[in-house]
Order: sequence, then structure tokens, then C-alpha cells
Amino acid sequence: MADTPPPPPSSIGISRVSPSTSAHRLFSFGSNSLGQLGICHINDAHAPTEVFPPCSSVMNIKTGGNQTFIYSDGSNTAYATGDNTVGQCGVASLTNPGINVAGCSSQSFNTKFTPILPPSPTARWQVISSGWQFSIFVSSDHAVYSCGLGPRGELGLGSSVTEARSLTRISSFPPPGTTITQIVSCVEHSLVLLSDGRVYGWGNGRKGQLGALLNGEKFIWEPAELQLYLPPGFEVAGIAAGREFSAFISPHGEVHVIGSDKSGAVTSKPSTKVPGWKTFAAGWRAIYILADEGKVLAWGGRTYGQLPPEDLPPLEKLAVGSEHAIGVGLDGKLYAWGWGEHGNCGPLSKEQGEIVRWKHEVSIDGLVEGAYKIDGIAAGCATSWVWVTASNSEGSSNTGP
Repeated sequence: MADTPPPPPSSIGISRVSPSTSAHRLFSFGSNSLGQLGICHINDAHAPTEVFPPCSSVMNIKTGGNQTFIYSDGSNTAYATGDNTVGQCGVASLTNPGINVAGCSSQSFNTKFTPILPPSPTARWQVISSGWQFSIFVSSDHAVYSCGLGPRGELGLGSSVTEARSLTRISSFPPPGTTITQIVSCVEHSLVLLSDGRVYGWGNGRKGQLGALLNGEKFIWEPAELQLYLPPGFEVAGIAAGREFSAFISPHGEVHVIGSDKSGAVTSKPSTKVPGWKTFAAGWRAIYILADEGKVLAWGGRTYGQLPPEDLPPLEKLAVGSEHAIGVGLDGKLYAWGWGEHGNCGPLSKEQGEIVRWKHEVSIDGLVEGAYKIDGIAAGCATSWVWVTASNSEGSSNTGP
């Protein structure tokens, strides 16, 4: 799924491929033609490959088209790797001596994680979201920044600013007296749920994914409250963004979807509520709900096996990528399904093909089953991520350089 090239962060990248001696261990696999896996090269990884974790404890991983971000809750430093062609990694320059990709400058992408500091010295990174070639950063002082390419309003900086090669603040947002509860971005648009329950958005709205636009407009260039025409009494508790649609869920599991119905995302939504949901997410063409008891309900595009296999066991965790998903079972095992062309569903034989429609367990080479616990997972544009806590004996059995 990787496509475009990238521009520059700093030469002090902190990834390495050698096993970590820490109990906290991070693995990535999938598409890597622009270094988005952070494993110090540009070859796809068809099995979980260890990355030296930039963060030692709780990690948040957010992905865009071909760029990846990692940060810890309340940290003053985030880390980026991958495509930076138009500054979407939020840093001014990258260095990759000796690595060349056809049509790309070696200064336009990075293969290892590079630090990103908030513009304010006292601020901490709160949340990051990223689309195809743009990224949005929210800091603890309630400032919102964007960077990258935004020809259809993706940057939220107004119609006069379609490219920002470094972090640029979105003025007057969020509105006074509110904070950002959740932010999600997909290919060309972003959604924000505010603390007062209102939903704002910007970017490409041509397919109705940003609600009703005035005067025949196609794009929203600056953050604006969306006209969603929600059902009476509908309270938004969660948001999700697909390639050309947006989805909303209430505290009681009622779902409302707007935008393109090409994949059935709008008309195939559940006719009844899904109470007790714990995860609400979307890929490019499908929408997913993980219920408290571990069942995954999904609808929309199924061409590439995006919808969960019938034999999928109950899950504790769910992460949704562009055309695939991964989950952690109540049995503690890692499962993947969907389009695994680049290795993002783990090793597949030629006989199996590139689309996973069955219960497919992904093992982590080098870790003994039962000697580690999966703490978190993430999925992006044909990329997958898993971080674990290994037992003392497992964590100390490997030595770095």
C-alpha cells in the first residue's frame, strides 16, 4: 500500500533491530518501502520484527499513509518514522545516508524513529492522528498543530495553506471552554469529538463524509462544527473515519454513518444497538465494533477479507488498518485477517494467497509462548504493531549490541 515518497527529521534516530534487554518489547510487520516500520531498512517485513522501543512503558501508535508516530501518555516527546516528503512527520529534515529509493531523495524519509518536541517547552503531547500525507498533533496546553500536504483542506489551516513542512498551529481551535476528547483522521479528512459532545471536522467532504456542506462546497478548509442530522437523542461517544465515510456511536451502541455507501458502510450498519461496546473503529471500507464479551461486529467492504472470520475467537483487543485488522484473543494470542499482501497479516504461504479469511494466528519469533503478555496493538496502511511485556527471564535472555 505504500506509495508516495517523503522529506526530513533528525539524524538522532533511535531505532535498532537488535533485541531489547528491556521487559517492554515492540514489534512491527508489513509495508515498509519508505521506512514506516522503523526497522532501519526499506524491505517489507512478513513477520513481527523487533524495534527498539522509543517509549519504555505505555505506548500509543498512530499511522498515516506511510508514516508512523509513537508517544507515551503525557510525554514531551513523540517519535516519527517513514514518509516525510511534504513534512508530514512534523520535523524539518531527515537523514538516511546510503539508502536510496527510486524517485525519492534519501532526505525525504526515515527508517528509524526521530524525536518530535512540542513547540511549547512546557507542553506534553496528548494525541496524534494522521492521514495520507498530513498529520495532526494535540498538546497538553490545548494547542492543535498540523503538517504535511492538504490540497483538499486536510491541514485545517485555511484555503491559502495547502502545505506545511513543519508543525503549524491551527488558530482558534478548539473553541473556548472545550477540550478534545477524540480525534481521528483517514485518507483526506479528520473528525474531532469535543468535550461538550459536538463534532468538528475538516478536509475532503465531497462524498458527504463531513455532513451537509453549505453552498455546494466540496472541502472544509478550517475546523467547523459538522451538520450531522443525528437521530433524536443521539449522543456521540465515539467517532471513526473511513476513506470516504464517517461513523459515530452512542454510549448505548447506536450507530450513525454518513458519506459514501459504495462498500455498504452506511446501509449495512446494525439495525439494533450494540450495548457494552469497548472499541469502535474503521478501515478504508469497513466499520468494526468490539463488544465487552469479545465479539467483533463488522460491516462494509469485504473484497479483501476485511470482515472478521467466522471462526475468530473472542477478542480482548482490536486494531483496524486500511484493509486488514489484528486482534488479541482472550486466550492471549495474536490474530490477523484481511489483505496481507505486504506481510501485515504475518507469514502466509503461496498456497494461502494474500487475503486472510480464516482464523490466522501470528506468532512472535524469539518469544516463548506464555513468557510474555501482549500490552497493545496497532494497525495502519498495510502495517501492524504489537508491544509486549516479557517475563524477566524472557526479557533478559537477549542481549543488544
